[in-house]
Amino acid sequence: MKKNLLIASNNVADAKGIEAAFQSLEDIRLLPSVFTGRDAIDTIFARDVDLLILDLFLHDLDGICVLDFIGKLSEDRRPLVFVTTALADDRLLQIIKDRVIYCFTKPLKYDLVQLRVLEFMRLYERETEKADEVVDILESQIAAGIRAIGVPAHLKGYYYLRDAIRIYAMSESPVDLSITNDIYPTVAKIYNTRPPLVEHAVRNAIEIAWTRGNTDTIREYFGYTVHDYKGKPSNLEFVAMMAQRALTYLKR
Repeated sequence: MKKNLLIASNNVADAKGIEAAFQSLEDIRLLPSVFTGRDAIDTIFARDVDLLILDLFLHDLDGICVLDFIGKLSEDRRPLVFVTTALADDRLLQIIKDRVIYCFTKPLKYDLVQLRVLEFMRLYERETEKADEVVDILESQIAAGIRAIGVPAHLKGYYYLRDAIRIYAMSESPVDLSITNDIYPTVAKIYNTRPPLVEHAVRNAIEIAWTRGNTDTIREYFGYTVHDYKGKPSNLEFVAMMAQRALTYLKR
């Protein structure tokens, strides 16, 4: 699939030189170059920009303003950003270091720009493919686990549970997640429903599994939580334990 490349430069000659370096590549689609920060922001807002070569000293709004705008976008809308500058002092590099992939200092060598952009583009493609593969395996393990303990696949709660467990498992800080304030609203948004309905369906699915499901599998998965005096786990306990089991499988 072709990647959309936007060049935002303060120099027509540099823009044309970079365009010439990329125009013959089959996996790159050149968007019309822009020469102001406002035009860069407008293009990023209106188009799917995968790669951005951004001069830090643009007319009207500078490159830092463009980076600030990109930082407010959802992660899937953010392009890989490469910056160009004639002034690469330590203070400037400190400001941009966590927001860009690579910094080119002027005068530019257009063949080097092409080489570095392609290197990082392909590196990120490989990392994305690996991440997608991990997510696919994780989701498969979650679904298999839900079915194994006896949650029927025709229930809405089955799908709500699957996504709730995935959200918990993929969170950078799951212990900080609130099932009421974070997980239920996120799942509700996915299915265009309301959080209380998600909570009810999840509770009902767990109840059905505990009363009609495979007791041996439930004991294997949840251990002491299925003692008669304790009853079934809470919704959050269920989600957390199923997420941990799926993540443990990935680490094998």
